[in-house]
Amino acid sequence: MNTDTPHGEHLDPATAALAALAAAHRSLSAVIDRELRAALGLSLAEADVLAALYHSPDGRQRMADIAGQMRLSKSGVTQITGRLVAAGLAARQSCATDRRLVYAAITTAGRDLLDKGGPVLAAIAREHIASRLPAADLGQLTQALRTIAGTSPPQPGQRPGRAP
Repeated sequence: MNTDTPHGEHLDPATAALAALAAAHRSLSAVIDRELRAALGLSLAEADVLAALYHSPDGRQRMADIAGQMRLSKSGVTQITGRLVAAGLAARQSCATDRRLVYAAITTAGRDLLDKGGPVLAAIAREHIASRLPAADLGQLTQALRTIAGTSPPQPGQRPGRAP
């Protein structure tokens, strides 16, 4: 879906917000991917899979769960995980009680590499977000994006699914 329009000023506020969000997503995703590849040799998708494993309580997740969390196909996660396994950053593990289940687990090398990505992401956040917005707007942007993503409750007086 192309959310760009030559006459964006004629869009209703919600559609204009969607178009702006899509444009920001494309721009930031390209920057993050380029910078992660240069600094770590990882694509954004590979870093996302590693981060999902990193933040799991035991450092592993079922492949199907990663696919659902990242909104990717199971085959897409399998391909990404295959590259991570080949690089020694992750490992595949079978379930002891159900051989049909396959887990991806982060390795020590994967943890170490992902730790090096923190400063890269912080620099991107400073250059491409913080430097372009007043400090007071950053908190509002964060809350708005979390609400849209469904990772935080709506603010008081805001009904779910409705713009304030």
